[in-house]
Amino acid sequence: MPLLFGIANFLGGAASFILKHPFVSKMMIFSIFTALLTLAFDYLKSLVAPYVTSNSVMSLAAYLGVLDALSLFITIIVAGFGVKQLLAFVRS
Repeated sequence: MPLLFGIANFLGGAASFILKHPFVSKMMIFSIFTALLTLAFDYLKSLVAPYVTSNSVMSLAAYLGVLDALSLFITIIVAGFGVKQLLAFVRS
């Protein structure tokens, strides 16, 4: 039983040391930030998808490649925003 208390004490001290380290805390916050961004984009995509698929004009836009161009444009914008946020986060 004293061995368990020693192990718990060691793990608690190690966790406290790790959490006080600024780089580790930034990594934890960044992972939560990216998870929230992913959830937000998936939610917005689920809101927009029924309107896009039910519109008859979208079949013509898909045939002409407008939807692919729009998808590429949005991907570039989101990736650029993500890189900008990552650089600002690491800089701080």
